[in-house]
Amino acid sequence: MEGVLVNLGGLLRFGAVALMWGSTYFWIKMALGAMSPTQFSFLRVVVGAVAMLAIVLITGAALPRRPGVWSRLLLIGFLTNALPVLLVQVVPDATGADVGVVSVFNASTALWVLLLAPFAGEPRTPGGAVAGVLVGFAGVLLMFPPWEAAGRWLTWGSLVNFVAAVAYGYAMIYLRRVMAAENMRPLVLSATQALFGVAWAALTIPWQGWGDAPQWTMSAVVALAVLGVLNTAVVFTFFVRMVWDEGAVKAGTVLYLVPVVLALGSVWLEGAPITGLQIVGMVVAAVGVLIARLPRRSSARISVARDERAVIR
Repeated sequence: MEGVLVNLGGLLRFGAVALMWGSTYFWIKMALGAMSPTQFSFLRVVVGAVAMLAIVLITGAALPRRPGVWSRLLLIGFLTNALPVLLVQVVPDATGADVGVVSVFNASTALWVLLLAPFAGEPRTPGGAVAGVLVGFAGVLLMFPPWEAAGRWLTWGSLVNFVAAVAYGYAMIYLRRVMAAENMRPLVLSATQALFGVAWAALTIPWQGWGDAPQWTMSAVVALAVLGVLNTAVVFTFFVRMVWDEGAVKAGTVLYLVPVVLALGSVWLEGAPITGLQIVGMVVAAVGVLIARLPRRSSARISVARDERAVIR
């Protein structure tokens, strides 16, 4: 019975991450109708950090105290937050890449986890998980074919998204190692990243400018609450927990369902057209996720022993 509940919890977390990250575009669009990008970026991470600290206090968890631990956490924050922000500052049109291009590079993070794992000293990835990662990424490529308008992939914005995907891939491997080495709960790691996010966002304000005062409409407040509390705090903690439980390769396949949610949301909310090839791509991506997540005797103990699970309970 306990095993069934654990698997159900894992599936619920997986679904929540896919749904929330896949719908982020629509929430951001709602928020940007009432405030500047700088205001949105800063306020979102502030709301997320406050929510995370509240959860830490309520659950009785404690933030790390040793400087050495914070330096390792700072590296994770740099790879997942600061580096992309810096690249966007250096490359003015980095945010101009279209949704399809961004979706493909985001999804490629799972592929980079697979490629970087051997060089990071990670255990050998089971063949079934490898097959699932490759099939899932093929599905994303069918959804957003790179052979159509190939020129849009050869831009500075694409380069920024490529570098960010590689950085995210390594960060996923590294954060799991930090949690194991420091006996750290996913909740605590997520809280530290929220704090770093506030610092990174604050540092960009002098470069980007604050803009006019935000218009505090109901839609803007709801969007900030959803993206701050749910996305930045709760759902990111779910993702870190998935990385801890399942390993970076298997957890990374959730990024294949993000463009599926985005595409379906665009059809539903914006009346966007959808092609037969995109539908095939969605099915193939979902099949890849299923293949990667099929239970295997060896994959249940990727690199974390059974007794280490007590850390997160």
